[in-house]
Amino acid sequence: MSGENSRKPSGRLTPARRRLVDRLLDELLDRPRAERQAEMARIVERAPRVGAWLQRLLDASTEPGGMLDESAHALMGDALEARLGNSGESSLEPGTRLGPWRLVEPVGAGGMGDVYRAERADGAFEMTVAVKLIRSHSDDLARLLTYERQTLARLNHPGIARLLDGGVTEDGRPYLVMDWVEGDNLDAWCESARPAPATMLRIFREACDAVAAAHRELIVHGDIKPANLKVTDTGRVCLLDFGVARLLDRDMQHSLPAAMTPGFAAPEILEGRPVSTAADIYGLGALLHWLVYSEAPRPGVDQAPREAWRAFRRRRDIDAIIRRAAHPDPAMRYATVNGMALDIQRLENDEPIRARRPGLLERLGLWVRRHTVGAALGALALISLVGGVSAVVWQARVAAVERDIARAEAARSNALREHLTLLFREVGSLSEDTESMTARELLDRTAEVAGEWLANDPDLRQQVNAVLGEVMIALNDYAAAEPLLADFAESDEGRDNPLLQSIALLDMAQVDHRRGRVESGLKNVNRGLDILESLPGTHPARLSDALQIRGRLRRDSGDWEGALADLERARELALEVSAGPRPLMARAENNLAATLLIGGQLERAARHFEAAEALWLALDRGDSSDALSVTANLAIVLDRLGRNDESEQRLRRVIEVREEKYGASGAMAAARLHLGRQLVVRGALDEAESQLRRANAIFSEYIGDDTPDFAASLLGLGELAEARGDLATALGHYERSREIMTGLLGPRHPYSLRLELAVAQIRRRMNDGFEPGTLADLAAQAEAVGGAARTVLADIACERARLAMEQGRREAAGNHAQQCLDLRRALNLGGWRITEAGALIAVAESPEDAAGEQAEELLARLRSEMNARHPVVRWFERLGR
Repeated sequence: MSGENSRKPSGRLTPARRRLVDRLLDELLDRPRAERQAEMARIVERAPRVGAWLQRLLDASTEPGGMLDESAHALMGDALEARLGNSGESSLEPGTRLGPWRLVEPVGAGGMGDVYRAERADGAFEMTVAVKLIRSHSDDLARLLTYERQTLARLNHPGIARLLDGGVTEDGRPYLVMDWVEGDNLDAWCESARPAPATMLRIFREACDAVAAAHRELIVHGDIKPANLKVTDTGRVCLLDFGVARLLDRDMQHSLPAAMTPGFAAPEILEGRPVSTAADIYGLGALLHWLVYSEAPRPGVDQAPREAWRAFRRRRDIDAIIRRAAHPDPAMRYATVNGMALDIQRLENDEPIRARRPGLLERLGLWVRRHTVGAALGALALISLVGGVSAVVWQARVAAVERDIARAEAARSNALREHLTLLFREVGSLSEDTESMTARELLDRTAEVAGEWLANDPDLRQQVNAVLGEVMIALNDYAAAEPLLADFAESDEGRDNPLLQSIALLDMAQVDHRRGRVESGLKNVNRGLDILESLPGTHPARLSDALQIRGRLRRDSGDWEGALADLERARELALEVSAGPRPLMARAENNLAATLLIGGQLERAARHFEAAEALWLALDRGDSSDALSVTANLAIVLDRLGRNDESEQRLRRVIEVREEKYGASGAMAAARLHLGRQLVVRGALDEAESQLRRANAIFSEYIGDDTPDFAASLLGLGELAEARGDLATALGHYERSREIMTGLLGPRHPYSLRLELAVAQIRRRMNDGFEPGTLADLAAQAEAVGGAARTVLADIACERARLAMEQGRREAAGNHAQQCLDLRRALNLGGWRITEAGALIAVAESPEDAAGEQAEELLARLRSEMNARHPVVRWFERLGR
């Protein structure tokens, strides 16, 4: 390019921009000459300031005799020198050893370095890997990659090529060793397979799933592009090149030390600004654009879609998803990768997407495609009305009834608000300590006097109490809510206001659920649903709320399939209510996730919890009581995945915020209970006791003594007593907890089976009436329950392995321990749970007179993941003696 066409650089060339320009130059010079200028034009269009510096340097690097002017040379000399110096770097020959690896052949080159196929060379085992040789002698980069190797080794996902090893060559160049993935790069696969849009969308969702898994570890990829995705022979996608990713600090955002492809890089990367997970969302948006249009997005340029997409009926929606994901402003993109993946899933399921609000006719068309039979029947029914009332008149009548209901509800709300305001004022004026009275105390006193003051108007009294009861539920005080709700829920007066009676019945069902009265709760929720569904018109928000309540009750009754059906339908209804984030949507995601968590489906649970968390953040309600419940639930998932430190930090934050903003409640007690149980495992028994006793007392006051929550707190206190060696106290807690759970939920519920196992374990240790066949019977019961009891079944298998070892039946012990390990791995459990099962297998396979080397290593790890005095660790030590 001639000097007259070259824009003069302006602005300060910061160190970040200087490194960025060097990397972009490296990328451009690796391209064929014919492609460079087109890519250069894209960079100038998207980042003019950076593009101007880069154009000058590209001219000097490529034109014969091209010279930088003095000012540019002073600023860019180091970058040009580094590029020219690296261009002469020799590649490594096949057969070269890098640590335990031997290079077999070069397979590719990119902006950051060369890629080789390699194999294990030290004879320890056979393995084929990919080795990426970094084109840099930077000591900083070498240190960074050493650190990243430790961080990125945590990534364990079928859609991510693992980082296995790394080091520095003899001439000082860093290298990374990664999984070798058989298959074609995405671009080659698209060219040869010519997949249909449905297949491309599935591949794209799998890529989203892999990126979301990395983001859960706070790791950004930074260079998502077709060349970094492979499609395996089985048709699954695998994301490559996390070797140059950068761990995101919780409080600081850092730029990535990676080469990137400008067409797929987010604007903030090109401009040298701080990078977050939003950069990967942009990259995914650009990738989706490439799948549809064969190239990265170019603002202002019309691009023709691939032939396969030309007849795709929802092109407007796919374009809306791309626009949102690849928006220049990070704040306008999807909040999370899961949010984008959910829109893709809605697209595949013929549901409205969140990135674009469709019109009424379009929504109707989507509904028809989802419910073909129902739509056909509806059409027949509509035709049959032609002889009577026309469809327009019928719809007008329904709308009129709905309007009347809305007006009546508004009038009722205004009246209730006026009466409640009057009550609050009267209570406040009669109290001597008005200035120090809290909002909760005002509510309590209002509830106390409402019955007396409104004695002559029973209908109004019941309505006021129903509203106060709903407020108490919002405060997680179910004990206080029950007497306020019960009167109206069962009254004849409620029939005059069916909508309010339905709400009261649903609220009463929530009280029943928390107090363990599953049968009564199902009766109330079904009555409430019947009333809702009998009202004219549709009520998607209220139906979603009701289905969420029934789903939780069905879950506790053991009807897992029915629970999931209700909760998934509730989620669909919540998504249809509004195009934007709503609390109802967040609660629906959380309730579905909680059921998946209890059923042992950790990965699915984590995705829905993350969606709920993102919705609360989008609503700017990250510290609301509901959002804190999601955070606590995510902490439970993290604990089971083995990420105990993160789990503990989340629970401590939940407790701190709840203490400051909301005070004691059932939700506060739940967070304390989970933290206390984790502290028992870690050996912090004094603090664990404080947390567990406070949880027990709060559950007793706010939920009740004969409830599943109170029984769960007794389980925690039993684990604490067992950790201290007080087996008699532990047995007492376990038996009382078992009595409550079995009485409320039945003997085959996973919670009840877990407590049966706890009682059996203690009785075996105490030699107090333990029957050897007990564990086999428990295993048979858990197997009969199915998937929801797999976690308990794994625990039973580990206990059977311990019993078999004590009896000298090593082969049986090894089989039971392997079953325990297989189940826990299938559940994606991590941390000490996996180590315990592995240690049992190693001990069973060791010589009878000594523990093997592998067993010793696993026991050492178990001591660090739990604590040296935990009953599980002490059992291994006693066995060794």
